Amino acid sequence: MRRLRVAAAVLVGLALLAGCVTVPTAGPVERHSPAQQQANPGVDIAPVPPARGASPGLIVEGFLHAMATYQPGYSVARQFLTEEAAAQWRPESGVEIYAGGYPPQVSESGVVLTAPLVGTLDTHGSFTPASTDLHHDFGLVRDTDLQWRISRPPRGLLVSQSLFASTWVRSDVCFWDATGNWLVPDPRFVQTGTPGLLATVRAVLTGPDRTAAAAYRAALPTALEASSVTLNAAGVATVDLTGDMDRLNTDARRRLAAELAWSLSSLEGVNGLRIRGDGTFWEVGGTGGVVTTSDFGQGAPVPTSAVDGVYLVRDGTLQRASWVDPLSAPQPVNGVTNRPSAVAVRPDGQVLGVVTDDGTRVRSIGVRDGAGRVELSGSHFVGVRWTRQGELWAVLDRTRGARLRAAKDGRELAVDAAGLPPGRIRSFAPAPDGVRVAVVVENQGRSSLGVAAIVRTGDRLRFIGWRELTSATWAPSGQPALDVGWAGLADLMVLLGGTPMARVVSLDSEGAMSTDLGPNDTSTPVQLAVGVSDRAVLRGPDGQTWRFVDDFTWEPWLDKVQAVCLP
Repeated sequence: MRRLRVAAAVLVGLALLAGCVTVPTAGPVERHSPAQQQANPGVDIAPVPPARGASPGLIVEGFLHAMATYQPGYSVARQFLTEEAAAQWRPESGVEIYAGGYPPQVSESGVVLTAPLVGTLDTHGSFTPASTDLHHDFGLVRDTDLQWRISRPPRGLLVSQSLFASTWVRSDVCFWDATGNWLVPDPRFVQTGTPGLLATVRAVLTGPDRTAAAAYRAALPTALEASSVTLNAAGVATVDLTGDMDRLNTDARRRLAAELAWSLSSLEGVNGLRIRGDGTFWEVGGTGGVVTTSDFGQGAPVPTSAVDGVYLVRDGTLQRASWVDPLSAPQPVNGVTNRPSAVAVRPDGQVLGVVTDDGTRVRSIGVRDGAGRVELSGSHFVGVRWTRQGELWAVLDRTRGARLRAAKDGRELAVDAAGLPPGRIRSFAPAPDGVRVAVVVENQGRSSLGVAAIVRTGDRLRFIGWRELTSATWAPSGQPALDVGWAGLADLMVLLGGTPMARVVSLDSEGAMSTDLGPNDTSTPVQLAVGVSDRAVLRGPDGQTWRFVDDFTWEPWLDKVQAVCLP
């Protein structure tokens, strides 16, 4: 997924930081969804210590600014606190992110910040969306020198959404899945520059988030610590590790190197990796001791695919259109497709999954030869999806009972959907890695969007780690999510319905940052089909479709379309 307006967000951050101690906190909130983020932003603006005679309002604003800019021990931020508060404050304990446009309120009784809480980061950088209000009284008092100081700082860091967007970046920390076949992102948020590099490495060494740990590899057989990470002018990161290296054999070292290479490569400017354990460089392949993601391409979190086809149910038949040549006429697809109503294409582009026979059959059909078979039979089938693991999933139009079914290699798998919230599954979208899944569920008039992980045990599939992505950051007006798809490693596109008008937003899979993609001149769309590399198609209720070109630019495309999918 492309990086969404990072430069604009940085400019906003620079404007905020340029005014000495006074930090404007009102005004529009810049939102973006970071994909490859800056390891070295190139500009460091140091926080300014409190000026002598500064008012209570300026003390609080300066403290908020100082918290948003990393410094070892946050020494400048501590200068805004009383001696006792400075000694007790623990900035490393986590981050609270509050909505912009809510400046601290100064009164005779003190300085209070009241704002919607957007989300929190734990000590490992994992983001949790929030939907509550923040109310914090900073407890302004005069010190022995009669200077105003803060006696009640927050437990950790307290950062506005706009400053968070310009001083923190997403790091797509990767771990091997439970089978050891593919790498799966477990995104974290880290501060820009060297602290972010070090935090990313430490996140890999710590292991995946506990709520979905069963879907990832087991913990490392030995405790390792990252003492430093340096980045040279060629973009090669050197990671220095300490610990009991003898417990890691050659295969374990190579697998850890793959996790580190893919994780660090999500930060802009990182092109390669060298690992040094207790002073000795590891030999894990690569060229000249430097490994890159291409050295571990077989386990890449996104399958390598050169599939061009866009598959459609159009005018009652199954057809294939070209994304590269959108003006060419769609071509029919061979195979038995009695009354098709939904279609999905396997990640390798070789096999389709199709709902046929008025929602009573799910068939697989070979793209080249049209050979097919019935994978699932029943009723109420309304949608299909593939995973890179070769599973064909079917969505049923039900609010209880079997809401999902799955088949692989001609046999049905047992699906336990108890780990998903109750209600009708409106949209079911496996991630490119095949482990994570984004789901839209409707229940009692409410639409919820969330992400979970699939755990595979033999022929049994279950979901763990459900996290609802509360809409404070991506749908503040309360528009419901209608459809969702993955546009990259950890990036979603979400179709929002309701008023004032339907629109699409780009959203990171943690629900932290988003940007509006439009459109603003189409009829109310009912389906959003998404593929990697920014490919997306909207479908209206009358069968008209639109191709995504750029923000707020959706070109009219084919008509008479009943369903559409992208690989």
